[in-house]
Parts: sequence; C-alpha cells; structure tokens
Amino acid sequence: MEHPRRREMPVVRDLPPNLMREIGRVIVFHAYVEWQLSLIIHDFLHLTKVLGRLADRDTRAMDRFDLICDLIDLKNVKTPVDLIRLRKSLVSVTTQRDLLAHGTWTRDPQTKYFFLRLAGGSWKPMKSKKVQIKRSIKRGAAQYGIEECRSLNQLIGGIILTVDRLHLDTLG
Repeated sequence: MEHPRRREMPVVRDLPPNLMREIGRVIVFHAYVEWQLSLIIHDFLHLTKVLGRLADRDTRAMDRFDLICDLIDLKNVKTPVDLIRLRKSLVSVTTQRDLLAHGTWTRDPQTKYFFLRLAGGSWKPMKSKKVQIKRSIKRGAAQYGIEECRSLNQLIGGIILTVDRLHLDTLG
C-alpha cells in the first residue's frame, strides 16, 4: 500500500540560470581550493610542476590537507591559521560540492521548490565477469536553492582566503 502523503517528484535537468550559475561557481571555487592545496604541497617539497603532477595524482582535497598538516608539523611551521577549523570547513564544502556535482535534482510539482538528493552506493571497475553495481537513492532529499548555493560560495570564499594565508605562512 502506498503512503498517503508520498508524492512523486520528477527528476529535472533544466534548472534556472541563476541556480546553474551559482552551482558553477561552487565547482570552480572548489577546484581553486584543490589547486591551491596542491601548490602548497609542491612548494613544501620543492617539486617542479611536472614532478608535482606525478606525485599528486588527483588525490582528494582532504588527503592533500592532511599531508599539509603533517608537513607543517614536521617542519615546525608557525601559522595563525586554525587548522582544525579549516579542516572542518573543508569537509563541509567538499561534501556539499560533491552533492551538487553528483546529486539528482527534483522539483516538487505543487510547491515548485527544488530538491537535491544523492544517489549513493558502490561501484567497482570491471576486472572479471563479477561486477558489483549497487545504487540507491538516499531518502529525505533536502530542499536546495539559490540561497544555499550563495551561502556555500561565501564559505568557500573564506576558505580560499585562509588557504592563501596558509600558503604564505608555509613559504616563509
């Protein structure tokens, strides 16, 4: 028996232009943070651009940040940056960025609000005929709109300033 309050919300791909613009900013700003974290590592280890690309291999932003924290500790670098707070902020923006980049948008036909839900699961590359593909939709999609994107962009903007400051501290 179907739940009396449950209603279908169609998946949409055409979002309003202002929402798409803000999502694009989140993606671009987050990419800048990832690049800046890589640059800090390259400078710390005195790597050339070519060696840096080979050593980095597109690791996750949190892995890069953890390596930076280890290098700061090993080299006794003094910085006023609150690394614990920065890490928490990075976890938050990375999670939200991943949701925006990989989530599915739906729109309530009655209220016209947009919702964002994440398809979760596991996937393993095909090595043999035994392939595991399991995807599920997480229940309880959150209402998400232009204001949430703008708020996330402001948070990433603050992180950019903090990471820039951290980079200066590691150089000197």
